[in-house]
Amino acid sequence: MSRRRRALPLQWRAAALAIFAISLLSVLASAAAFVVVRQTLQGDLRETLLADARRVAALYQAGTAGSARDVLVGPTGGVIVQLYDPLGALLIASEPHFEAPGAALPRSVVLGARDHGDRAWGGTLAGTEMQVALAPFTYGVVAVAADVGFIGRALARLARTLSVTALVMVLLSGVVGFTVASAIVRPITDLARRASALGPERLGPIAYAGPDDEVGQLAHVLNDLLNRLRQALDGQRAFLAETSHELRTPLTSLQGYLDRAIRHGDPAVGAELRDARRVASTMSRLVTDLLQLSRGQLVDEIDPHLVDLVADVARPIAEELPGVRVEGALGVAVVADPDRLRQLVRNLCTNAVRAAGDAASVLVSVTREGEEVVLSVADSGPGVPPELQHRIFHKFFRGPGGGSGLGLAIAQQIARAHGSDITFASVPGDTRFTVRLPVADLSDDGEG
Repeated sequence: MSRRRRALPLQWRAAALAIFAISLLSVLASAAAFVVVRQTLQGDLRETLLADARRVAALYQAGTAGSARDVLVGPTGGVIVQLYDPLGALLIASEPHFEAPGAALPRSVVLGARDHGDRAWGGTLAGTEMQVALAPFTYGVVAVAADVGFIGRALARLARTLSVTALVMVLLSGVVGFTVASAIVRPITDLARRASALGPERLGPIAYAGPDDEVGQLAHVLNDLLNRLRQALDGQRAFLAETSHELRTPLTSLQGYLDRAIRHGDPAVGAELRDARRVASTMSRLVTDLLQLSRGQLVDEIDPHLVDLVADVARPIAEELPGVRVEGALGVAVVADPDRLRQLVRNLCTNAVRAAGDAASVLVSVTREGEEVVLSVADSGPGVPPELQHRIFHKFFRGPGGGSGLGLAIAQQIARAHGSDITFASVPGDTRFTVRLPVADLSDDGEG
């Protein structure tokens, strides 16, 4: 199974989306403002020059005394007035510099104005970028021109101002986006926090006082799921409790019959009867553990003895599960409950055999490391998938190998009742469960 790519938290993704949206809108608004201002300035200049050209043409058409400048309303900085004859030749200009041949408008533009009426033209005259308006009259064409440099300078200042504004908006969008994302995600985070506090023994409804929106619907779905899960667990516990209770009576009777057979039976079969008595006692202990687990109680009752882990624990389990191998020297002793330790090792070995599919691939080893005895159960099976490893000691969890889902949970509780803990490491071909117990102190403190 491929591992899912780790994504950014929802809060950061929502903040990034908000930042992107606000930044994009800021940039688009600045660009739109620049375009509108530019078109407005250019359009106003063009209309003003056309009005001036018409006034000057009307003045020349009337032939009355007066100055063209008296009727001009052009932009700050003044305008240039040029007069063209009907053939499109430049006759005179309001400034000598614009009377040179290089300052004349293209003849086609002048003749177009003469034939078709008022028009505007933009281009370079005498080395200066100009906006020109032309208007015809009886004796030729009047051209009124203005330097558009002031528009470029104004637009440059506007562009700098809009750029700074857009940058500030982008920076502010980070704060706004994160704040908005936090407000949106907070109810979901609160639901997750409340849900994470739940467990198999605590499956009450999640309190939610918010509106009946999408988050409210999610809370409702979660509570409905928790209710169904609680009912399922209650049913499972009731079944375990009832089954365990029903098994205790026949097992108790079986142990009594075996005790009587051991006392009064043929000594030749005494060893087999004692083995059967031990198995019946183990089954009775397992039933008691199941009953405790169904009630949510821990396996914490132990009867400590001096135990040889190889002779008293590992080898008897290997005899019960033919094929399981045992490594370790005799005489490595701990103070523990032998029945409980056999139950622990039996559960680990049964789980290993089930996972590996072959008892011969299971090895129980006992080694001493300093003041500790290391008891491990290893198998060469396919291993525990990484996404399931944190759940294998949970009650009722069943891995790919099947089982009741109680063996490892009981084994872990037995280890903790002895002041230890089961640790494990698993990769394909090598899964190892390990328990560390203190070495029994067999030294004689008295001196003769």
